[in-house]
Amino acid sequence: MNKKTINSIFRLMVALAAVVVMAACDSDDKTAPRIDSVWFNMVSRPIEQATCAYPGQTICLRGEGFGDLQQVVVNGTNIKLNTLFIYESDSNITFQIPSDVNTEGDYIKVVTANGQTTYPFVVRPASEKPAITAFSATTLVAGRTLSITGTNLEGAKTVWLPLTFGGRVQCAFDPAQTNDDNNVYVIVPADASFATGQCEIVMEKHDAVRDITYTEKVFSSKTDFRN
Repeated sequence: MNKKTINSIFRLMVALAAVVVMAACDSDDKTAPRIDSVWFNMVSRPIEQATCAYPGQTICLRGEGFGDLQQVVVNGTNIKLNTLFIYESDSNITFQIPSDVNTEGDYIKVVTANGQTTYPFVVRPASEKPAITAFSATTLVAGRTLSITGTNLEGAKTVWLPLTFGGRVQCAFDPAQTNDDNNVYVIVPADASFATGQCEIVMEKHDAVRDITYTEKVFSSKTDFRN
């Protein structure tokens, strides 16, 4: 095999390699969308994965292939992409759930120029959204009962209060009181230095319609707790 033939073969191999690389790049650019998880993205609560959400809350879809976004649909309700409430990148889509969203269907759909995907997700009616509205006291005395008032608090299993230096403490429930949908009773723990922050209630709830048990959290507004 002469030198000219070898050079020709070498140039051909280089050209083929370039075609393969370009095809691979083109394939990467046309990745179909995929949703891996849904996260809360609000100042009023920590950024954490969401098991469900409510109208008016802001959520973030995490995944890939969200470039060339064309449509986001929640239970048949189209999210307006030309508002200030949506932020998008190739791996994240953050948007506010509309107040008039359909709460039946249990899915989020993302459509791009390269395909579409759906992700199972529950949006519950606003009437079911838990809230903490008041405390029986904000100057807390060890051993005394703290009454937490709100709505949709049934199923409370853990209560946390804020401490200094960004800490928090778990509170035991008052055995002499019965928790219900509107009231949760805990004993103020000893040896705790309370601080301004949020009270957190973790609840275990049952969805009879879907026959599932799920964990949900609710946070109070920032409150000036003290000893």
